[in-house]
Amino acid sequence: MKNTKQIFTTILTMTAVAFLTACGSSNQMASTDLSSRVPSTSGSTSKPLAYCNQANGEVSAKLKVYTESSNSVRMDLVYVRLTALPTSFKNDNSYITMWKWLANSSGSTYLDNTALRFFLIDVSTGKALTDWKTTLRWSDVVTTASALGITDVQTFFNRVNILVDLKDANGEYDVLKIANYDVSTNKAITQTDALLPMFYANPADYAVESNGFARAQALQGLHPFASYTNQGFSSAQFQSMANNFCF
Repeated sequence: MKNTKQIFTTILTMTAVAFLTACGSSNQMASTDLSSRVPSTSGSTSKPLAYCNQANGEVSAKLKVYTESSNSVRMDLVYVRLTALPTSFKNDNSYITMWKWLANSSGSTYLDNTALRFFLIDVSTGKALTDWKTTLRWSDVVTTASALGITDVQTFFNRVNILVDLKDANGEYDVLKIANYDVSTNKAITQTDALLPMFYANPADYAVESNGFARAQALQGLHPFASYTNQGFSSAQFQSMANNFCF
């Protein structure tokens, strides 16, 4: 799961610029939940982990951890690949914005009201195709797509990874929300949620926090294998299933 040196150099440069130019900060609520994401530096990594995930909906996507050349995972970055898009986006009548949210064991959820920054990377070259953005329309990338000889929306996104800056070095946030908004009204048309990797691949392991309390139902229900709980699959099998989401 190593990244190319070229991608890593690009990320470091653009991340530095983004932090220097960022304005303001969100009013964040500290999570009373022990984060559902498991840092690679944690001592609790003996249980198999899901390094990738998927979000299914009108906007569908796959998610993958960002791994540095040292094989350590950056909790503040995540790769996203859009795998299905609504007609409204393809017709340039809607745009995509991404958010993060968390839930605590009491069931309360909190959505960070600051839209996440991201940029697009050509997977074949490792080069950035855009500057940092918080919204994405097809018209934003059509010129770039044409330069690559691509005119079809899905063909373009099959070649492109989106690197999202979660601004969450400690991995406190649990979920990535991908929302599609109407261009005319700026109202959400549809939205899709997915657990941010890394998390326990076995839904039974994921359902219990390290302090022994049950994890929030809002999070348990998002586990990609929640419907397979207690059906005889091993943790290693769940991890293998999660690897199928990788790209």
